[in-house]
Amino acid sequence: MNRYHGFRGLVLAMALCLAATGLSACGSGSEQVPGAEKEEASQNAEASARNAAGQDGADQTTDGERTADDAGNGGAGEENSSKEEKFPDRAYANDAKGEVKYLEVGDVAPDFTATLVDGSEFRLSDYDDRVVVLNFFASWCGPCMREMPAFGWIHALDLSEIAVLCVDCMEDVKTVDALVKEQGYDFPIAYDEKGIIEKYYPTDGIPYTLIINQGVVHDVFLGARDAQTQYDVYVSALRSILEE
Repeated sequence: MNRYHGFRGLVLAMALCLAATGLSACGSGSEQVPGAEKEEASQNAEASARNAAGQDGADQTTDGERTADDAGNGGAGEENSSKEEKFPDRAYANDAKGEVKYLEVGDVAPDFTATLVDGSEFRLSDYDDRVVVLNFFASWCGPCMREMPAFGWIHALDLSEIAVLCVDCMEDVKTVDALVKEQGYDFPIAYDEKGIIEKYYPTDGIPYTLIINQGVVHDVFLGARDAQTQYDVYVSALRSILEE
């Protein structure tokens, strides 16, 4: 039996209900105005080109090819060495190492280490053996807040092949902590008060979500509708990877 049978069964039972209207997105972190919602059309040519989203009408998914190296990580005690050998020129946000660019499908995702609300740390390269759903959001962004439950639902699937991380864009720790407590979020959320991580994931707006497969960008999404629609879209993209 295929080890992803249970996951596929769950996904195939859902009918995707993508609306034909445009996505909603808030302006970039440099335009943080509490309560403001800057609506951006998902069909914007420049945004689509930069983010390689390949959007056509209601279709948010990108059909990028997986380009990650299928070789496993090195043995115990040589983890850092094996990471560097796999992606020798990989950008690392915390050390301001490497090129800052708009990411496209097939690019190596910049590495970073983030502190989570629960006090633990998340280093992206530690998850190069699985699929990561990486989201950038802020509490003042309406579309971000509307889709946030979707990440909780994906996290609740509790699949070892998938990791979820939502990175708050340049809000203070107190604001993020209050949001998490108020909303009851129980999935990984990271602080990025100084925009160190956000700098290496430039975007024309938020919410901004990437699906990273074995360290390589597989899909890019800009903007969001409601949580159920986004959940269906992200799960469909994840299914396409896990069933390869």
